[in-house]
Amino acid sequence: MKKTALLSVLASTLIFAGGDIDPVEPAVETPVMNQVDHGTSSIPMSLALLGGMMKGEGSNTDWKGFYGVELAFECLLSESTRSQLQLTNYDHDGLQMLQLSANPHYIFNRGDTVEFGFGPHIGVARVEIANESDTVLTYGVGASVRTDITNNFFVGAEARYEWTTDAAFGGVDDNLNNAKVFAKIGYTF
Repeated sequence: MKKTALLSVLASTLIFAGGDIDPVEPAVETPVMNQVDHGTSSIPMSLALLGGMMKGEGSNTDWKGFYGVELAFECLLSESTRSQLQLTNYDHDGLQMLQLSANPHYIFNRGDTVEFGFGPHIGVARVEIANESDTVLTYGVGASVRTDITNNFFVGAEARYEWTTDAAFGGVDDNLNNAKVFAKIGYTF
């Protein structure tokens, strides 16, 4: 079951990264990058600080804080897809989870400044409990909203559910499935 879910998330990530392909045309058009004033090509990018709450799957877990940083950029083949690379850190009650994840989101524009998005998530996390550590694969789905404050500054929010492969600690295998909600503030280059 987990392998099927993982392969589904991986396949949808590749589909999102592929951009829009017209089924009638046999060839894919080459990407057109945005031009800046100096005649050089650039990809619209942004850098953001993240902060939010994470809750494990168990009924005896509470919402605890985490923080991180995000680098986001427009997909080369589709202006409707934004790829987000996030590095987050969670450290509570002897559990530390340092996670690197990729989150391509299909973006719906609403007005001039508000954007809604959704998409898959895939990542890897280094988990430490009581001087034992393990590396787990994470995958899931999320939704986001983002609005511009000025031409360069923006704020946003995101919600995500993550499944993980089992981590082994003290001879016991257990997953670290979790839900996350967080806010972000960033700068667009």
